[in-house]
Amino acid sequence: MLLADSSLADNDTREFVTRVHEQFPDLAIIVAGRRDDEAQLAELVSQGIIFRFLHKPASADRIRNFVDATLRRQQRGADMPAATQRTGATSVKLKVLTMPSIKLDSAGMRRWLRRSLLLIPLVLILLALATWKPWEKIGDMMSTNDGQSTTADESRDSAVQKLLDSAGIALSRGELVEPPEQNALELYRAVLARDPDNRVAQRGIDRVVDELLAQAEKALMAQDLTALASAVDAARAARPDHPRLEFFTTQLERALERFPNSGRPPRTAAAAEAPIATPQSAPAHAPVSARSDASSVQGLVLLANERMRSNQLVGGNDSAHAYLLSARRIDPVDPGVQQGVAALAALLQSNARKAISEGRLDEAGEWVHQAVALDVNRQEVAELRSELEVARLGNVREDRARLFTLANQRIAQGHLIEPMADSARHYLDLLRASDPGYEGLPETSALLASKALAEARRLAATGASSDAEALLKAANDTGAPATEVAAVATAIARARAAASPPKPVAPVVLPESKLHRTHFVAPEYPPRALAQGTTGWVDIEFTVARDGSTHDATVRGAEPMGVFDRAALESVARWRY
Repeated sequence: MLLADSSLADNDTREFVTRVHEQFPDLAIIVAGRRDDEAQLAELVSQGIIFRFLHKPASADRIRNFVDATLRRQQRGADMPAATQRTGATSVKLKVLTMPSIKLDSAGMRRWLRRSLLLIPLVLILLALATWKPWEKIGDMMSTNDGQSTTADESRDSAVQKLLDSAGIALSRGELVEPPEQNALELYRAVLARDPDNRVAQRGIDRVVDELLAQAEKALMAQDLTALASAVDAARAARPDHPRLEFFTTQLERALERFPNSGRPPRTAAAAEAPIATPQSAPAHAPVSARSDASSVQGLVLLANERMRSNQLVGGNDSAHAYLLSARRIDPVDPGVQQGVAALAALLQSNARKAISEGRLDEAGEWVHQAVALDVNRQEVAELRSELEVARLGNVREDRARLFTLANQRIAQGHLIEPMADSARHYLDLLRASDPGYEGLPETSALLASKALAEARRLAATGASSDAEALLKAANDTGAPATEVAAVATAIARARAAASPPKPVAPVVLPESKLHRTHFVAPEYPPRALAQGTTGWVDIEFTVARDGSTHDATVRGAEPMGVFDRAALESVARWRY
């Protein structure tokens, strides 16, 4: 018998159980798992491959019952006689019949024998077929072919999984296109050759291309044309239709046009003839530094232009804003840098004006802030900031008018202090915090105070003292007259005093020996404790009613715990005083 836990299986439980059943068809299999595991294994349960499915969590007794049932089934199968295992076999006792004598015609018999000779070849053919049984051989051949096909499918799946694992390891190591036949790109392609619809391999190739383009971007900034060309060629081989590939191809062609004789920009003559670095030869290296700075600026400007085309203007280090500021720190007078900054400033100002017109003032403020950081078109940026402030002031006036209107509406509806975030007091508090001198605020506050006092007085008369106190506090905070507040507070205090119930008398706890017991029932010794020789005590607290009966018995202490508790409680329940 096999008891398998689906949550502990290393592989797919269905495949595991199927393979075990193929190797050991007489083995009884019990699988334990959750509801969703049962749905996946329902077919194997219906086919009898899985004898029982055990739902988790399961107690030890339940597991034991399943195991015992399985053993009983196997025992019945082993003890069953061979005669009873065959179905449809019956024993019939035939009586011997005495046939009457029949007189045969000899001439007729000869004619019948001559005709039956023609049937002999047909009978021989039938006997040969019955002996050879060609239908069984055909079935064996078909089952062999099916087994070979299944084995081939399983072998192919195993090979694909191994290739995927190897490709993932190569990708994590950065082996994108090298070494040959062991890099991530070739391994993922090998998977697609076996399984063209494999999504894992397709996503893996996309990740390889993304890494290659990231390498191309770094090579472009460093003006390393050899690395740039290698990365671009590899990315083109993997994904020739990638949208970013055209940009890097164009930049590579332009760089090769400037430096047609080498994969890297040639050094100047002064740099080539300079001796090994010494304090006297330091000026000879200045052209190399200048060339490096110029290359870095050019790479940053190219990246900034690409980000502007993809509308990635601001946000983090990978934006047009960040690249242009970095390039300007290196060479602020470079024409490409100045053109890029002017173009980015125009885009930022356009986005800010659009956000202002659509009422998205926080977003507009962020665009204006980024435009100020560029420090260009100062007059236009100043006008843009002025437009933003005007829009904000207009929104503030609209917000205050809306708060004033909502406060008056809630007073008319009777929502004075509730609900907390949609009441007259809530909106008046917001308006007072925004503009204490707002026109009409004192009159509306006085109206709220008057309504709150009247409602508090009504609630106090009905006995709802807590609600009346809340309204009285709101009236006092809003500026209600002190004399009226004091009068309502007095009414609330009187109502609370009239409605307060007498304090309950605490029950007296006495030792049981102080009472006179009229009926006693001894507790029954638990059989298990008696057999084990266990002794102990139980401390019980209970209530004696007026009729002498006991109620509310509670165990306050016991030694050992849980052994004599039930017997003691049952005994006390039958005592009388």
